[in-house]
Amino acid sequence: MSRASASVGPPVFRRGLLAPRYWPTWLGIGLLYLLAIGGHPLRRGVARLGAGLYRRLNPRRAGIIATNLRLCFPHQTEATRAQWQTTYLERHLLALLDLGRIRRARRGELTRQTEVEGQAILDRLRVEPGVILTVHSVGLEWAAAMLAETVEGSTIYKPFADNPVVDWWFGGMRTRHGTEALPRERGMGPHLRALRSGRSFFYIADEDLGAEHSVFAPFFGVEKATLPLAGKLARASRRPVYPVIGQLDEVTGRYRLRFLEPVELPAGTDREAASAINRVIEELVLDDPAQLMWSLKYFKTTPPGEEDRYRD
Repeated sequence: MSRASASVGPPVFRRGLLAPRYWPTWLGIGLLYLLAIGGHPLRRGVARLGAGLYRRLNPRRAGIIATNLRLCFPHQTEATRAQWQTTYLERHLLALLDLGRIRRARRGELTRQTEVEGQAILDRLRVEPGVILTVHSVGLEWAAAMLAETVEGSTIYKPFADNPVVDWWFGGMRTRHGTEALPRERGMGPHLRALRSGRSFFYIADEDLGAEHSVFAPFFGVEKATLPLAGKLARASRRPVYPVIGQLDEVTGRYRLRFLEPVELPAGTDREAASAINRVIEELVLDDPAQLMWSLKYFKTTPPGEEDRYRD
């Protein structure tokens, strides 16, 4: 959703978005639409080439990926972690190249093109709304757009403050089927009201948003700043929590939504709730670790006395 608006529906197009300084962005968007009709082999070829360039041109971000995998999977061999990193980068870039497919898809098209593991759970979600708990996986945008075709709900949207064209384009993609995308500054009140009124809340639970309002809880054995929010929303709205992850098969180019059984998060301390959330995320990730967006700084906030985990 655009920065100026919090209403349902796509952001309003403004003539200022056509200013010359945004022409490179429009060129990139045009390329995404061309790739959308170019076929999966072409997109995968570009993604594989880009993954190799990424490691060489962005060693700092590649180091973040390696650090995350080492912290979460210390007992895996370096060769295994390196293969996961390579696979993740290819999938991530392929998912970015698929954004044009998502943006131009007609209602129902993504649903027909998506494999669902746990169809009975999705059927229940469509009639019994709840908190859709997910993570920053390579298939996140596809999963959100696919669910929006048949599940009414709201989500949190972080605007692209530096580029209003990207903000307009992504905002339109995320709201065109009726999803209410609100900036984080609006708080949780609108989403709680939506849950109580019979709509779902699409919540991405894995990001490290700093120490404020977070508690430290183990994530793959490492203390991580975690918001214990999902359980509070579920209890306040008396709605179930539906864990789901969007996955991408880089060989076929097909996406899969993998649902876990709805969970009841504990009503004890914030640490207990955060620990339960992280255990759910671990279960989503362990099925195929290279699906998670390991380029994020999941451990940037450290407990008092600990040094920066991403220090070179």
